Amino acid sequence: MKGGFVITSKEKKNKVNVTACGGLNYVGVLGRRAVIEVCEGSREDETELTSLGGFGKAFMYNDTTVLKHGVKPLKKYPVVAVDGCTLNCATETLKFMGVEPAASVQVISIIKGETSRRVSNITQEEIDMVREKIEEAVDRLLEETPSD
Repeated sequence: MKGGFVITSKEKKNKVNVTACGGLNYVGVLGRRAVIEVCEGSREDETELTSLGGFGKAFMYNDTTVLKHGVKPLKKYPVVAVDGCTLNCATETLKFMGVEPAASVQVISIIKGETSRRVSNITQEEIDMVREKIEEAVDRLLEETPSD
């Protein structure tokens, strides 16, 4: 007991931030669906789902409050950036914000075949392929990061 609070092992555990690009194309949506399965499912206790959505507006309007304080959670734990395509928007946005991703997963390099299909045609098999790569990155980072 410390300061009247019980510190559980869950509170002391290191985690990994996982974020994805905001692309609305096939590989962008596929990447986000896989990220959600990781962060709300298979690695829920080990990950934090983080969004880059508000940072574009903050940069555009020089919202220093968001820029100063909004980046702090991203620096608390290592970050896995999930990029849909070769533009690597999640990775590049993080770098622009001063956050170096500890790992990057590029969806288009994982799946094979036509990627210009309708997003309603995304299959669970494709989500699983991408999810497994994200899980591998999360697990590797957890092994590499010393516990608090």
